[in-house]
Amino acid sequence: MKLIKSRTLKSGLTYWETDFRIDGRRIRHKIPTLGKSQKAEAKAFAKELYIQMIKGEIFDQCTTTFNEMSAIYLQDKNIRDASKNYRLSIIQKFIGEMRLDKISQRDYEAIKIYLLKQRKNKRQTVNRYLADIGAILELAKKQRIIRDYPKPIKLDEDPKRETRALANWELHKIHNALPNYLKDPFEFAWKTGLRKANLIGLTKDHLSKRKDGRYILKFTKDEMKAGTPFEHICTRDETEIIKRNISFEDPIIFRRETKVNGTKTTGLGDFKRSIETARKETGIHFTWHWLRHTCATNYAKLGLNEQQMNTLMAWSPKSRMSGNYSHLRDEDFLANLRENNATLGHVWDTQREIEQSS
Repeated sequence: MKLIKSRTLKSGLTYWETDFRIDGRRIRHKIPTLGKSQKAEAKAFAKELYIQMIKGEIFDQCTTTFNEMSAIYLQDKNIRDASKNYRLSIIQKFIGEMRLDKISQRDYEAIKIYLLKQRKNKRQTVNRYLADIGAILELAKKQRIIRDYPKPIKLDEDPKRETRALANWELHKIHNALPNYLKDPFEFAWKTGLRKANLIGLTKDHLSKRKDGRYILKFTKDEMKAGTPFEHICTRDETEIIKRNISFEDPIIFRRETKVNGTKTTGLGDFKRSIETARKETGIHFTWHWLRHTCATNYAKLGLNEQQMNTLMAWSPKSRMSGNYSHLRDEDFLANLRENNATLGHVWDTQREIEQSS
């Protein structure tokens, strides 16, 4: 009787597998995380598994699916990442109906290839998907639903991309190149500095009104990345944008109101293709997150201090993010800064002359 045997997939991935019989039934299990050179460890693992199954101490297979475990995980954890449900919906298309003990490195590779080649996600974004899978399987292990699982191998992150604030002429040019349904969200994003997830998820439940007619946006701590409640008082321009988009029929503020694959969608959907088209038409490379950088830079140009920036940008009170987000190296701003300093110096000199003559 063989306890183990080595298997090699077409992809070149090699793993150990148990192979023995109990009461006439053939038992085969993938042995997690052990490479080809770890034959002794694989044999010891298989022997322990064989003895436990003979004694009836463990089941011969796990019956819990990834979908079922995902539901347990979301209920068990306090999830602050608004994008996690979206990532899980994609993961579940690959392994949702699989039993937890059947998930392998081959499944991870299929998810990686889909995200990198078809969705063209960044490597650090792919790592978030893998981290979600790992967190759910780790919870299953802690609850003894599975004995162990193959650890997802993270990718090396892409080189850090340029991030900067957009100039007014760039904002205008991009705005003209965007489809109509994205024009107002684009303007609202760079004026308010809201993160993409908060902008897409903005509903009538987030709104209240001041006596002067301006809207106040209120987000709960679970909706914010910093984990603290956030309140944003809209300007009159921002209030007008909301008024143009608010609907009696739909709770979502910014909507596409079109059909995708025959199904009506009321949200903005995945507008990555529209961004790519705007880049080609304008010749300006930008990401949606640059709009947040633009807002922070505009605040910094007004002379706001770090504490004020943290409040307006929904950073934690002790955050030092203002230095990373405010891009104050453009020539126009530096020229104006020097001109203002020179004017201020002239005012001081005039004041001294008045004091000396009096």
